[in-house]
Amino acid sequence: MDLKQFRFYCQAGNLGMIREVLADLSAASREEYLRSVLQLPLRSDVLEYLGSEVTRLSGEQGTAILVELLYSEEAAARNLAIELFPAFGIASLRVLQSHACDMDPDVRLFVVQAMQHLPYKDEVVRTLAKQLSVEREPNVLVAIVEAIGDMGAGPAEAEAIVGAMEAYDHPYVRFVGERALLRLGWGRPAAAGGERL
Repeated sequence: MDLKQFRFYCQAGNLGMIREVLADLSAASREEYLRSVLQLPLRSDVLEYLGSEVTRLSGEQGTAILVELLYSEEAAARNLAIELFPAFGIASLRVLQSHACDMDPDVRLFVVQAMQHLPYKDEVVRTLAKQLSVEREPNVLVAIVEAIGDMGAGPAEAEAIVGAMEAYDHPYVRFVGERALLRLGWGRPAAAGGERL
C-alpha cells in the first residue's frame, strides 16, 4: 500500500483500512505514514486513532511528530499534540524545554500549554520562570504567569512574576501577574514605598 492511498483512506475516514495499513508497516514506515497525514484536515475519530498510533512509537519518534504538529495550521492537530505529550514522559519535557525559546510566538504559547500537562511540576515551573526573563510576547507572558500561578511555586518563581510585571509594563500582564501572586499566597507586589498592597 502506498502513502498516497493511505492519505486517501485518512481523508475519507476509512478507519478499517487505516488500521489494516498501519498494522502491516514497520516502525520506521509507520512513523513516516503518520507524519505525512497528521497535518491534514481529518475527522476527529481518525485523528484520535492516529494519535493512539503515535503513542506506540518511541519517545524520540513520537515527540518529533508532536513538535511538528505544534506548527500545524490545523487547530485539532495542535490540540492533539498538546494532549499526547504526557504519553512520552521525560522525553516530552526535554523536547518542550528545547522549544521554549522558539522563534514563533504561537509555538512558544503551545509549548507552555503542553508543559502544563506534564507530571514534572517542579521542572516545568522552573523552566517557565526562567522563560519569563526573556519572553516579550504578551500572550505568551500571560500564559506563563497563569501556568505558574495554577501550578504553584516558591519565592523564586513569585519574584520572576514580579520581575516580568516590572519589565513588561502592560495592563493585562500586570492584572494576570497580581492574580497569580495572590493564588501563590504572595499578595500583590510591593508599592513604590516598599509596602505590600
